[in-house]
Amino acid sequence: MTRDSNYKIKLRDLIAGSRLPQEQKDLWDLFLKASEPAEDEAVYEAACEDEASLKLLTMHLRDKIRDMNERSKGLWQKLAWS
Repeated sequence: MTRDSNYKIKLRDLIAGSRLPQEQKDLWDLFLKASEPAEDEAVYEAACEDEASLKLLTMHLRDKIRDMNERSKGLWQKLAWS
């Protein structure tokens, strides 16, 4: 397992153990399916600071996913098949 994939796993575990509603956890799942390793590390470092940071990042997650889709036109296909 690479260091990069560790951040994806750490972030997935952080989200799973959080008190976020399931709908927001599902958004995080979409993000994690499409995110790059560098994004995983940066987001994990910010999200693990405290619950307020995680909630703030979650508030902006829909826009982030839209931006990711615009960058990668095949994103929705990638997500549909994963």
